[in-house]
Amino acid sequence: MRWWLIGLMLLAGCVRPSDDRVEITYQTIETLPEQQALHQKIIEQFQQTHPRVRVRVIYDTSKFQKLNVQLAGNAAPDLFYYVVDRLPALAQRGQIRDLTATFAPLADQFYPEVIDSCRVNGKLYMVPFHFSTDVLFFNRDWFEKGGEPLPDESWDWQKFADVAARLAPLGSGQAAQRQVRVPTVLPRPLLLVQSFGGVLFADGKCTVKSPETIAALQLYRDLVARGVAPTTAAMGEVEAFDGVNLFRDGKIPVLVGRTYMLTEFDHIADFRWDVAPVPKGKVRWSRLSIGGNCVWSGTKHPREAAEFARFYSTEGAMMAAKSRNAIPALKAAAAIAQFPPAMMDALKYSHLDNPWGYAFWDEFNQKAFFETTDAVALGRLAPSDAAQSIESLGNGLLQAH
Repeated sequence: MRWWLIGLMLLAGCVRPSDDRVEITYQTIETLPEQQALHQKIIEQFQQTHPRVRVRVIYDTSKFQKLNVQLAGNAAPDLFYYVVDRLPALAQRGQIRDLTATFAPLADQFYPEVIDSCRVNGKLYMVPFHFSTDVLFFNRDWFEKGGEPLPDESWDWQKFADVAARLAPLGSGQAAQRQVRVPTVLPRPLLLVQSFGGVLFADGKCTVKSPETIAALQLYRDLVARGVAPTTAAMGEVEAFDGVNLFRDGKIPVLVGRTYMLTEFDHIADFRWDVAPVPKGKVRWSRLSIGGNCVWSGTKHPREAAEFARFYSTEGAMMAAKSRNAIPALKAAAAIAQFPPAMMDALKYSHLDNPWGYAFWDEFNQKAFFETTDAVALGRLAPSDAAQSIESLGNGLLQAH
């Protein structure tokens, strides 16, 4: 063998293959132990099929405050869990990548109402993972003991209040031996306003002050005045989990709740329960809440980050289906989980709380439908005055932004 050929072979043996492995960071506010276990399972499966990519999870307990600082400092994670109501602000600031072309082939695998809500000006900026809606949970045993027909699509808010008040003194199961403090808990005031036909914003103005809004706030006040539901402050003395504990422990017969509560109620063994459509006012209304993943516009690994987002919402959704924490946006995964029909039907009449994409939405929502409506429930502010206050707040925020 020629010496020069031997030399080349020896030299080739000393050359190491290039290391093209990358690490991407994934940040999420979903920090419960079962959620962390799911993340690890998804990541393990992803890394098996994508051996050159490593995913490092960052758990954020600040509810996006940390993310806001990271984005402002141009030091955000490669991709992150986000919610649809906040999505337009990031898209408008150019802080997240347009994923339209990447996910176009997959779009028809998701519920159209969900994936369309993740678009801003026609472009997809978030890959949806799951969604939740408003529904009515009810204790079947309690209804049968009271001789009440089970809730159905005919229920309106007045019937909700009347039946809850009639059933509460009867108790059910183990709860019959306990003192029942309240028939139910207050529905979200914004849900009532929207259900009664109140319109928050139209033609660039806040339009809350209307007969529909005032009627909704009057019902909100009446529920407290009649003793059907406690105020928010009084509720804190009973429990701080949106009525979940009260219903799960058999202490209230009905609860206007959301999809995420299903994981808690699946463990109920003391009584039979079921799900019905949320009561209606002028219309039947439900809040569509969507969680998914966005890719930071400044990532150095856009292809890998987008691929993980895709994997998370497809193969990952199939892994998450049986947890029933929220309804998978992927139709095939939702079918496996077998959610109650009323939850699936709610998608037809569910809407985003912030369809306008207002960056000031969180401030408006907190002041209007927590602080102001709390004053209504306590009898400190008349419904008409509250509607005027909320409208002034909305118009002020519009002018400021």
